Amino acid sequence: MVDFNKRLNGGKKAAKLVDPEKIYESADRASDTGPLRPAQISVLQEWFADRRTLKDLIIKMHTGQGKTLIGLLILQSKLNETGEPALYICPNNNLVQQTLTQAKRFGIQCCTTTDGDIPEAFTDAVQILVTTVQKVFNGITKFGLGPRSLNVGAMVMDDCHACIDAIHDNIKITLKRDHAAYQPLLAIFGPDLKEQGAGTFAEVEQGDYKTFLPVPYWAWVTHQNSVAGILAKQAKTDAVKFAWPLIKDILAHCNCIISGSSIEIEPHLPPLDHFGSYTNAKHRVFMSATVTNDAFLVKGLGLSEKAICNPLVDKNERWSGEKMVLIPSLINTDLNRSKVI
Repeated sequence: MVDFNKRLNGGKKAAKLVDPEKIYESADRASDTGPLRPAQISVLQEWFADRRTLKDLIIKMHTGQGKTLIGLLILQSKLNETGEPALYICPNNNLVQQTLTQAKRFGIQCCTTTDGDIPEAFTDAVQILVTTVQKVFNGITKFGLGPRSLNVGAMVMDDCHACIDAIHDNIKITLKRDHAAYQPLLAIFGPDLKEQGAGTFAEVEQGDYKTFLPVPYWAWVTHQNSVAGILAKQAKTDAVKFAWPLIKDILAHCNCIISGSSIEIEPHLPPLDHFGSYTNAKHRVFMSATVTNDAFLVKGLGLSEKAICNPLVDKNERWSGEKMVLIPSLINTDLNRSKVI
């Protein structure tokens, strides 16, 4: 039988598209999808021409201008160019589903985690993996820690300010009052807490959920070995297991707050170096709204001052701010439909 493909193209595979605009135009999109918007074209053109070789990049766009599609096209471009896995991180499951729905409409092949497992389509660099920040940043992540981390070529973090909050929650140990480690820790730091306020400490002992006291740093450092022993015994409990592998060796660099209802232990800075899939990704794009303060990204995500000071924005944009929705009838009952029209 004659192989006509070999006759037509000499047996060579067609080169994969790298220009994100061309990727979009060639994608098998839904019939109701139109052309890229001017703001999307402006951002993608500058990224492709001047920014795609950077390690870190912040893209700032207003809500509703299509950041998700930009992120997906950037990842598809890097995946086609390098043949390395591409990762799209969302702050919650709802945004994961929205992103997957948009990707399907725009003809971009994506996958997601099922039962916590990493799909081969991602590791084989066949499809973009869309998942939550919680799946990536925890002490027992399927992406691996340290030298065992999965390789990621390019990564997009959507709504990165919200992701920072999720990362903090995942690297923090919260022990409720009924947890086996609560009372032993309270007993260790009781004398130091009493010195801050005997009455306040008495309320903590009584279980007042509104009352709390910080453990003094000198007391925390002095007793860190005892704290390690108590937490290690509870390392398999749900309250401890997700953060323990991350902070067990940096307890001296943690804060501890004790209230009547819980004890919270959190590092001063998130131990991002544990997450090799994140720190070693060759190209990282952080999606941000135009009104947010990006200085938080230095401490929260380990970004450089240079990355913070040089975000990618639509240069043709003439306004900056958040949208406000006003409902006239709630302002004044006389403002009915007829009057508004």
